[in-house]
Amino acid sequence: MADESTPMMRQYREIKAKYPDAFLFFRLGDFYEMFFDDAVEASRILELTLTKRNDIPMCGVPYHAADNYLARMIKAGKKVAICDQLEDPRQAKGIVKRDVTQVMTPGTVIENRLLDGRSNNYTLSIALAENGESAGIAVADVSTGEFISIEIAHDPIASIADEIARFAPKEILIPDTYEENADIAALLKRSPDIYVSRVGGWSFAADYARDTLIRHFAVATLKGFGIDDTPLVISAAGGLIHYLSEMQKSSLSHIRTLSLYNRSAHMVLDDATQTSLELAAVSGKNDRTLLSVIDETLTGMGARRLKQFIVNPLIDANAVNERLDRVDFFVTNAAVRSSVRDDLKQVHDIERLVTRLALGRLNPKDMVSLKLSLMNACAGAEKLLADGYKDERFASEKECRVVIDIIERALLEEPAIAINEGGIIKDGFDATLAKYNEARREGRQWILALEEEYKKETGISNLRIRYNNIIGYFIEVTKGQLKNVTSTFIKRQTLVGSERFTTEKLSAHEAVINDANEKGNSLEEKIYLTVREEIRTHIDALKSMAEAIALADVFSALAQCAVKRRYTRPHIDTGSAIDIKDGRHPVVEEYLSSNAFIPNDVTLDASEHRLIIITGPNMSGKSTYLRQTALIVLLAQIGSFVPAREASIGIVDRIFTRVGASDNIARGESTFLVEMNETANILNNCTNRSLIIMDEIGRGTSTYDGMAIAWAIAWAIVEYLSGNPKKAGKTLFATHYHELTLLEELPGVKNASVLVREHKGEIVFMKKVVAGPAKASYGIYAAKLAGVPGSVTTRAEAILAQLERDGEVQVNILEKGSAGKASKKKDMLPLFADEAKESEIEAEIRKIDADTLTPLAALQMISTWKERLHSGDQK
Repeated sequence: MADESTPMMRQYREIKAKYPDAFLFFRLGDFYEMFFDDAVEASRILELTLTKRNDIPMCGVPYHAADNYLARMIKAGKKVAICDQLEDPRQAKGIVKRDVTQVMTPGTVIENRLLDGRSNNYTLSIALAENGESAGIAVADVSTGEFISIEIAHDPIASIADEIARFAPKEILIPDTYEENADIAALLKRSPDIYVSRVGGWSFAADYARDTLIRHFAVATLKGFGIDDTPLVISAAGGLIHYLSEMQKSSLSHIRTLSLYNRSAHMVLDDATQTSLELAAVSGKNDRTLLSVIDETLTGMGARRLKQFIVNPLIDANAVNERLDRVDFFVTNAAVRSSVRDDLKQVHDIERLVTRLALGRLNPKDMVSLKLSLMNACAGAEKLLADGYKDERFASEKECRVVIDIIERALLEEPAIAINEGGIIKDGFDATLAKYNEARREGRQWILALEEEYKKETGISNLRIRYNNIIGYFIEVTKGQLKNVTSTFIKRQTLVGSERFTTEKLSAHEAVINDANEKGNSLEEKIYLTVREEIRTHIDALKSMAEAIALADVFSALAQCAVKRRYTRPHIDTGSAIDIKDGRHPVVEEYLSSNAFIPNDVTLDASEHRLIIITGPNMSGKSTYLRQTALIVLLAQIGSFVPAREASIGIVDRIFTRVGASDNIARGESTFLVEMNETANILNNCTNRSLIIMDEIGRGTSTYDGMAIAWAIAWAIVEYLSGNPKKAGKTLFATHYHELTLLEELPGVKNASVLVREHKGEIVFMKKVVAGPAKASYGIYAAKLAGVPGSVTTRAEAILAQLERDGEVQVNILEKGSAGKASKKKDMLPLFADEAKESEIEAEIRKIDADTLTPLAALQMISTWKERLHSGDQK
């Protein structure tokens, strides 16, 4: 079979040559076979037995179980070309016609069994300007029809990295002309787990890309999409549509529009912020993230939409409040919420079913699933509309009921999956089909009657008349009963435990039955395809209903979360203040025992509380306090209730975080360099509407270097706050450098600390944030709690005492009787340069001309200065 000289192997090589970078699943009968290097590598990935035929390596998988193997190939980051038989082998003249019907990559699969139902499966394409100063991005989920474009005018590589973090694509598409582009190479290196496809640069050429989009959307101009004068966006979007069409081998009719994503309409969340706040999946795991805690959605569509909400918070107060109103509707109307959520439990993924419909891959079982989903979606829509919930997309309900009726009349309740083997269309739907079905039923009855006749004639009680696709109908007799077979039985096959026979009577009637079966199956396939095409004309209505149901699922889920976890509705306005009463960390409190989380207040504004410096012991909860503030603000701006007794949020345009200590060895970045990169990003891009979370700046270097950097950064932020209104971000600044508490002397800066109680030699972290600086860091005590051996902590205490005695730079954080007010010792380094006034002695030294000074005069001057210093005259 696998001889290279055979027509079949020549056909294989011709098709494989068109897809050299893909594993070719080559259909041969009931199997998909792979040959040569494909077989060797696939056998390892799929744990298949590698065989050889005429020295050609080969392995295969059953076609009916191919999805499981395809899923493993895609998960392994491989590209697969599916080569199917394009004609019935029984009717083929010569070699069966074959060709690739679909190409699968991690970003282009549409089969539900190969996808995560609760996450989008994005492919992201990049078009970079020749000068590298701007870019266009397009993002598509071919499994749902979502298609988005983004224009990037400044700092494109960093901005693209942020969008990659936001969309978490499974695949990145770039023109092959970027092969030598160092910036693109560095960008891809940052995301080594994402599959990268490189295509001909001509498909990204502006004119070709424009024509591709115009043909796809059947429009005369791209003005209606808002991208007509953005050539880089057109290149990215057109190149992506061309690529997806090539992969799917069909028209992408379910991609009906292109949305221009307005970055200025959403809160910007850079890569570091998304990671440090643990919004969604972290290192491929989705547990203990914000999404995992608040996700009470019941449909895949709703789950995907909620994830989009989390990484795309709004910055328009009216839009946020509109969402909050919808959540409030479900909180207030508990009975409606419960009833509608019962309906949602029966709704499958309408979005992805519609995609399969549009691409001509919706099988009969999928179609029945679509019908049942629409029935429950329409039931939920009726209830919501009756109770005053408004969504204009529910106007598609009437058209959806038309689709329900078409499927209900045509398809069996439990149809077969294959469309060419019968068992999918109801008897009464077509008069001709009814006649064929009657003939088939009569034929089956005739077969049963003939079986009984032969049993009586031979006395063989276990004789059976069976059927398979290879030899048709046959009489099966076990070895022990062969002596009773009559002369009318004609042998067809010999098996280990039985033999198979036919008779002239059976063969003659088999032709009649087969004729009815073939004609009936063919007619059922034709009817099914007609029904499918009729339903395709209603795609817009189906997509509209899917969108409405997805959003209803999200808002009811947020309401369910609010009721379940005691969240309250935040007040959202365009002011500059953030005021949270009894705020809680949504993720941390989820995994603590009941009522164990200690809530805290936070107040930030544009005047007295612009920068809060937070000191306190290690393990006391400083980082939790910082993160919970950011998460509460983010939750409020996605339109969710928040974990707090009260919350008033002035819209924030960006959340910046500099949290934790980590390196990135793959990028050649040390812990300290990562820290400084993130800090630079904050200081360069923050605005007066930003929320800045900074935790432990300067830990990646030496103590004095670190303190100097932390001090300088805190000073820079304060300078921005006081001298540059456009950069005056609201800041929470946690530090282990107690010296920084002296900054409270400056306008807009306040000290806060995490409360600690000492009782009988034991230290208790109260987890409560109070005004004023901390007394100590209690780092050694934290080490004891972590189980560090006593010999080590005892030695540490001795070293600490020595350092505190001998340190060159010291600060009295708290003095007895000072009520918490900080003070500077005389040897404290000045904060600002103008505090260091030059002394008279220094001035005299500066004026000396060393070249003309005699040794005697120099000795006299030194003696005079020494006397003045000893006498206390520092001048």
